[in-house]
Amino acid sequence: MSIKRMLDLSVIQPPNFMSQNRIFMLAAVLLLGLLFTAGCRPESSSTPPPTDSVAVDGGCVRISQLGDPEGLHPFNSVSGNANTIKEAIFMYLGNYNPQTLELEPSLVTSIQGVNADGLSYTYEMRPEARWDHGDPVTGEDFAFSVKCMLNPLADDPAMRDVYGFIEDVVIDAANPRKFTVVTNAPFFLAEPFITNIEVISHAFYDSLGVMRHYKVAQLSHPDAVTSADSALAAFSRKFNDVRYARDPAFVYGCGPYRLQSWTTGDNLTLVKKEDWWGNALRGKGCFFTAYPQQLIFKTIVDASTLPAAAQNGEIDVVQSVSYEDFVAAQQDSMGYIAQNYQAVSPATYNYSYLGFNCKPGSGRNPLLSDLRVRQAMAHLVDIDQIVETFYEGLATPQWGPISPAKTNEYDPTLKRPAFDPQAAASLLDAAGWVDSDADGVRDQVVKGKRIPLKIEILVNSSSDTGVRIANMLADQAGKIGVVIEVNKLAGQLLGERLGEHDFDMALSAFGTNHLPTDLTQLWHSKSWAGGGTNYWGFGNAETDSLIAQIRLTPTAEGRRPLYKRFQELWVAQLPMVTMVCPNGRHWIHKRLRNAQATILRPGFKVIDMWAPVAEQQCK
Repeated sequence: MSIKRMLDLSVIQPPNFMSQNRIFMLAAVLLLGLLFTAGCRPESSSTPPPTDSVAVDGGCVRISQLGDPEGLHPFNSVSGNANTIKEAIFMYLGNYNPQTLELEPSLVTSIQGVNADGLSYTYEMRPEARWDHGDPVTGEDFAFSVKCMLNPLADDPAMRDVYGFIEDVVIDAANPRKFTVVTNAPFFLAEPFITNIEVISHAFYDSLGVMRHYKVAQLSHPDAVTSADSALAAFSRKFNDVRYARDPAFVYGCGPYRLQSWTTGDNLTLVKKEDWWGNALRGKGCFFTAYPQQLIFKTIVDASTLPAAAQNGEIDVVQSVSYEDFVAAQQDSMGYIAQNYQAVSPATYNYSYLGFNCKPGSGRNPLLSDLRVRQAMAHLVDIDQIVETFYEGLATPQWGPISPAKTNEYDPTLKRPAFDPQAAASLLDAAGWVDSDADGVRDQVVKGKRIPLKIEILVNSSSDTGVRIANMLADQAGKIGVVIEVNKLAGQLLGERLGEHDFDMALSAFGTNHLPTDLTQLWHSKSWAGGGTNYWGFGNAETDSLIAQIRLTPTAEGRRPLYKRFQELWVAQLPMVTMVCPNGRHWIHKRLRNAQATILRPGFKVIDMWAPVAEQQCK
């Protein structure tokens, strides 16, 4: 399972202060779509499916999705939906075992870690690895993949920013399957990122051999090539073409499945390759099993209809069920869903938050730049009520910028501000916000003009849970003379407003992963501008220095005091109120065996599931 999904929204980031891997700029892209959907502690309920001793191939698995992916381009399509599907089509040097969370070799024979120079990593492709047209997967294919990601004319700025730490790919002159990746600086997450690159065929995507004339180092420095380079421009137009994201004849990887058909708004079908090279390695790692003959992703936009789809036998794996429906099905032990589906509620590293604009853009009232106002808002967040009322108990509180599950990093001594409206009122009094005209709304004279204390809060309009939490905060604030105006926006518009720092407060979510935490993209001061995801304007010289030291410190023990100090400063500055880690909520039909929950997104590994021949669908 790849990092991108594991962290679909964290923010790790290489030495250039830009985004971090799909892992993280995905983070930015996915951040808005993850709002309030997954969780911190593993739970699973209902009677498990029957056990069988011998797994068999065949049949189909039908998986619900709340929307179509934007595409299946190897690098330009970066949403959570896209990454989930692409992992069955493309392959990577390595991937994470969904149960042990250990990085294991996939396309390569082994993963040895950094070389003695501290800057390079050497790999060798498996001799069995082949493209569908018969050619072996080689170091040249990997080098080509890196060049495509770094190409400044490609439509993948997030990936280019993330992988700018790769300086070169050197192919062994005596062995075309062996190659060394050279980085431009030590980076404690270099290998997880390197092994997470989709490897694509240079022969298929570049039949004219255009990219052979460019070195990785050229493309990693955007100023070295421009649109005036006609050959590169022509290649890029072709590579960016929508065909490579949607057309079954052009979505081409060396994984076990290929795209068979795609009907927008209805279904997307993958079919297993009959002669996939990985079949010969089944049992020799966790990435060479692929039991279903077909994977059918069915688009169901209205989540409220998911229970009906399950009861009608339309879906085998039902993703992201609403909290209410999930709990109701568990309580109705004799109902169809409880009798026929396994309820899976895996942990994740995602968390919801209330973010503050500490450094507003031009033209905005700097209300939240006052720490006392931010502290007051924090005292209005009733975490216990949020967990029980809005998440039906399927969530765990989180306080601070690091998941409590990361015991080598998290500081358990951090104290969350208590729900205390009276303390909030006292802080606002001290900040000069009082109701001077007895109209029920606090006010203050700012630059000679008396203004009321009105705060806008942005929330994703598609998140019912987020909207309900925003309305709860507005009700609490109204009781102490603060007007909170809830502004429900579509995810894209919400993202634009955050990126432009055009907001007061925002309710949204981030999805992180189990890897060591890189704080750069979310919290470095340089990530405030230029499209970074430090929307809040957090940071100073000390926090920036701590982030840089963490990136250069190779051991968990060495990073621990750095993380601790950073968290202390984060709490003192209070750029946001982290709220809860919601648990995942999925139903998996009991005819599917080996349906193991995992903390890695999306919470299960569908190609590992199988059904006895007599129970298989779509035969």
